[in-house]
Formats: sequence, C-alpha cells, structure tokens
Amino acid sequence: MDDNTNYQEDYEEDLLSDIFPLQEQTSGRKKSHVWDHYETHGIKKHGHVGCICRACGWKRAVGKVCEMVDHLALSCTKVSIETRQIFLQEVRDRNTHPPPKKKQKKITASFESIEIENSKVKRINHALTRLFVCCGIPFSIVSNPFFIDFVKSLCPAYELPNRVTFAGSWVNQELATVATIIYDEAQSSTNITLGIDGWAGPNGQSIYAFILILPTGKEYIHSLKDFSLYSHTADFISKEILKVIEDVGCDKFSSVVSDNASTMVAAKKLVNEKYPHILPVRCITHHVNLLTTDIMKHEFSKSTISKCMTIIKYFKRSYKSGALLSEEIKNNFIEGGGLKGYCVTRWTTSFECLQSILRCERALHNVFEKNPDTLSTEVKEIIRNRIFFQDVEELTKVIQPIKDVLTALEYKSTTLCDCFIQLVKLAIIIKSSSMLTNTEFRSFCLEKFNLRWSQFDFKLYMLGFFFHPLYRGKGLKIGIFRQICHWAIELLINKVNGGKNSANQLVAQMSDYKDYKKPYEFGYVDTYSVASWWKMVEQKDNWIKEIALLINSIAPHNVGCERVFSVLGWMCEKRRSRLSVDRMHAMASLHAYYVTNASSEMKYAFSGLSDQQFFAELNKSFNNLSFSEEEIEEEKDELFQLEVEDNEDEDLAQDQEELSKADNKIIMDKYFDINDELQKALGVEVSVIIEREPVIITPYDHGDKNFDIDALIDANLDE
Repeated sequence: MDDNTNYQEDYEEDLLSDIFPLQEQTSGRKKSHVWDHYETHGIKKHGHVGCICRACGWKRAVGKVCEMVDHLALSCTKVSIETRQIFLQEVRDRNTHPPPKKKQKKITASFESIEIENSKVKRINHALTRLFVCCGIPFSIVSNPFFIDFVKSLCPAYELPNRVTFAGSWVNQELATVATIIYDEAQSSTNITLGIDGWAGPNGQSIYAFILILPTGKEYIHSLKDFSLYSHTADFISKEILKVIEDVGCDKFSSVVSDNASTMVAAKKLVNEKYPHILPVRCITHHVNLLTTDIMKHEFSKSTISKCMTIIKYFKRSYKSGALLSEEIKNNFIEGGGLKGYCVTRWTTSFECLQSILRCERALHNVFEKNPDTLSTEVKEIIRNRIFFQDVEELTKVIQPIKDVLTALEYKSTTLCDCFIQLVKLAIIIKSSSMLTNTEFRSFCLEKFNLRWSQFDFKLYMLGFFFHPLYRGKGLKIGIFRQICHWAIELLINKVNGGKNSANQLVAQMSDYKDYKKPYEFGYVDTYSVASWWKMVEQKDNWIKEIALLINSIAPHNVGCERVFSVLGWMCEKRRSRLSVDRMHAMASLHAYYVTNASSEMKYAFSGLSDQQFFAELNKSFNNLSFSEEEIEEEKDELFQLEVEDNEDEDLAQDQEELSKADNKIIMDKYFDINDELQKALGVEVSVIIEREPVIITPYDHGDKNFDIDALIDANLDE
C-alpha cells in the first residue's frame, strides 16, 4: 500500500473516528515517517495518540497524520527548509492515488454518465477551490442542497466533498502547490523587495503581512503572522523581518518597504546594518497621502470639508431630501453619481467628496428653490452661499493633483522613476498654482509641500530618474550630477563590494551615458522596458548596468499589503470572523496567487481577450465583490471623522523648524531648472516592466576599499 493511499485512509478515518470509535488493534500498517518529527503525548484516543512538534512545540491532543504533515509543510516556522520541501511535496501528491476499481454499471448509465476521468476530477477540484477562495464563498455552501443540485446538473458523475475535507485537505493541497511555485520563483529571482505592514484582525489580533515583490511586478504572500502577544518594538520587528529574509535567502533581496512609523523606520535600519545591500524604502503612497492630511488640517480646508459633510450627512439621513436630490440628478443627466462622503482612512475620498459637491451643485440649488421646506436652516444657508462653492472649487484645485499622483503610483509596475516624475509634476503644478485666490492658503500648501519634500528620501528616486534612458537627468542643475555619482558609488560598494577601481569606471560610464556617448548613444523606445534597454548595453565591467537594473527593480510602495488586508477584511466578515490566522494565510495566499496568475490559471473565462483587456475585466469583477452590506454600513460612520492620529509625524515639528519660511519657493528648485524642455519630457507617459537582473560571473579587481569618494569624483569630472 503506497503513502498516498495511507493519507487518504488516514483522512477518512480522521473524519469518522469521532462518530464511530475504533476498536483497539494489536497490529496494523507501519507508523508514518512523519512521526520522526514529533513526540508522542498523552493517551491513545480513537486509534490516535497526541503529538508535539519537535521543532516548534505545536501540539494536538489527537495526532492525525494529515494534520501533522500539513503543519510541517505549511505552518511550522522552525522546521528546516529541506524537511518543509519534503512534506510540501507529500501534500501536493496526497490525492494522486489510483482511481477506485470500476463497479458494475447501473441501468441509468444509458441516460447519463456516472463515470468521470480522474484528470477531469482534478481540474474540477482545482476550479472549485479557486472559485470559493477568490469569491469569498463560505465553505459550508458546498453542503447546501441547491449548490449540490446545481453541480449535479452540470456533471452528474462529480462527487462534491464535505465541508471539512474541502476547507482542510483540499485548501492545504492547493496551498502546498502554490507555496512550491512561489518558492521556486523566489529562488530564481534577484532584487526582491519585501513589503511589510500591520492590520487589526476581526478578533482584535495584530496581524502582520510579509509580501514578496518580484522584479517582474508579481506580488506573493510569504506569511501572515499574529503578533498579538508581543511588544512591537524595533528589535522584535527587525528580527521577524530577518527571519523572512533568511528563509528566502538574504542574497535575493534588494530592499524592504513599509510606512514611516517610527518603529518600522528603526526596524529597517537594523536590517540594513546587518545586510547593507538591503535598502530601507519608505512607502511613497503613504508619504504622498500625508500631504493631503496636512492640507486638510488647515482651517480653510477643515471649514470647507465640514460644510460639505453637513450637506452630505443631511441628504443621506433625510429620506425625502435624498429622494428629491436623486430625482434632480437623473433629470439633469448628471454623470458620476450622487454625493460621496470623506473618510480619512481612504486616500482619495477627499477629492471624491469635493468633486461630488461641485458635480451636484445645480441639483442642490434646484432642491433648495423647489422644496425649501424639506431642508434644514443650516443646509439652506450653505447652499445659498456662492462663496462656499468657490471655496470647494479652490480646495479641489489643490487636492486633485495629489489624488492623481496617488492613483498613478498604486500600480504593481510602478518604479522609482515613475514616483520621481509624479512628484516633480506635482511640484510644478503646486508652484504654478497662482490661480488660488486665497494667498494665505497657497502659502500654507507650499510650506507643507516643502516640508514633505524635505522628509522625502529622494536619493534612490533621483537615481531612478537619472538611470531612465529617456530622461538621463534632464533639467538637473549644475553640481547635482556630482551628488548622483556619489550616491551611485555608495550603492556599488554595498551591492557588489565595490572599490576604487570599479568606482572610477562607474563615474566614467555615467558621464558617457549622460552625454549619449557609445555604447549609450541609441535612444529609448517606450514599447520596451527599461531593463531591456540596459541589457542591450554591452561593455566590459558594466557597473552602470548593474546599478541601473538594481534601481529599477525596487518596489517603492507596499500597496500589496493593503490589498491583502482589504481581501482579508472581505473574507473575514461577520459570518466567518472565527477564521484562524493559518487559515487566513492559506486563503489570502491562494487569492493573491490566483489573481496574479489569472490569465494562465483560467481556461475558459474571457477567452480571446488581450492581456490588458483580460485584467481590466478581472478588476471589474473583483471591484464588484469588494464590500459586503455590513462593511458599507460601518464605513458610513467613518465618513464624518475629520481628525486622524498620525504616527508618521513624530519628527514633523523638528523638520518644520529647519525649513525656511522666508519665501514661497518650492524646495525642488534647488535641484531642477523647471523649463519647457523638462516639462515636455515629463509629459511622456512611461510604462516600465522590470525583468530579471543578469548575474555577473567574471571576477573583477575592485581595488582599494579605503578611498575618498569625493576626491575620486572630482578627479574624474575634472578630466
């Protein structure tokens, strides 16, 4: 009898043992080799004895072989990689046992098939698991008579599993397959970015997500961990980050990205001290959103948004006024929907709130003129005040470009160069915002933009801008190129253990690249990726390509973590709030993998569409499934909050003191000449897809490690 048959019998025995107690047997099949990794515990019960994992101490009162294998393959954090791979393979092969012997056909076989090929069963099992995980369907539905009737109508020969088998064995088998694929992809990649963020679970747990962001843009969940029992100190967080890095391989990573909470900053610094080539990166979307938070704290903004929310709150709570407004919106053919509230925890809702007021201005006036008795005195005062709508329009002029930047930066393919260009565009718009009539508010916006710019760690982003072959540092002021060379040499030293010889060559290569000299004379066509352009540059000791590919592989945001938490919040609604962290990890990992690889996973849906059309349809489908009615009701209560605690502003006061308030210039003017040539260049739409960085095998004499970087740059640039 083979191991696969043993597993199947074990699982069936596990399900029935509580109902039909097994008689004591003096003999039986050989004990599974999984017990080599466990200690026995307690007394024998229903044919099983308790178990304790030798690696991590995980224990069960009844040691069931299938659960013990699943633990070593999917959950144990201290088992060796080799052991984990062995049991991952066993979980994957669990249901590959030979099909049962054929029985005599029944008379109904003449009318409908009662047999089904084993390969087809596997395809259906896989599709069914994918459906339940990606659409958030409770596993109990598999036992619903209407669902059973539906499946039998499609395929009478297919036998549905029970809920326990489906949620346990099947999901674990799928997770084992996905985990093996992710592990193989990670091992064949370099310059991986690790994204990390925390979330409050449905039962009050403190759950942290660790996301592997590959240079190809794919995002995979490495693990979800419950840190509820631990103090979230920098030392603790850094140790957990290092566990993930060392589990995958420290040489595989180039950066760690998170928000800028003080604990995260200190934790990333500790990681960088141990592994200097792993760069700490601040999430750009969190950073830009803080600018919106700053602007919304100004008295002019608070007063304007408060009046907007007074109108929105009234029309949402007054059924008659709300119905009249809806009729006016329909009669005036207003597109975009009705009034939308502002929620501080959702980044773009400030713009959507303001825009909805402007969009419905005519409809609001019509309700006021035709049915004034249905409105409160406060609402009537606001609507009849023309200055209010002018203030909304004024505030929208400032918030809209920030909202556009946030939307542009949330893509999986976003690079450091994309971020830098968007920030420069934002600076140009804010600098030219002379159309604002409120000069005091305009000065405040410039001051806050300068403050956030000063906090922005733009070294990596400016390198991304310089190493994009379309820009090559266009618009930079004299002397800035020297700083870029300095930053590039620092990366060379940390990334490839560079020295004086390789640094000399790097500066020379950067000078030739900037001036379009050979072998960098050919232009950039945006139908190809930046990585492809750099791989066409062939020369001996090509250190500039090494740095350029590194820079373009770094993921500048951890929006992937936010996506995971959004999916978990959707999965763990009230009817499924008791999901364990391990089960949440399994379902979220499968969901992330299926969505990322949807075009290859699906065989029938949206066939004949291009990749771009396929993902557009996929996003549309999942956007329709994003929130349940209960979550929408909970969000309504949050719409009217105007204040938010910001744990990223601990150093705000100190930075504000260091900034000069003598003028209203954009601090970016220190680095750029904002001329027509630069603005024309920035108007070009950039689409970057990063490929795997090549590995340089030829040994190189980097030279002396102790040298003066500034003196070396001066010597090269003088030549």
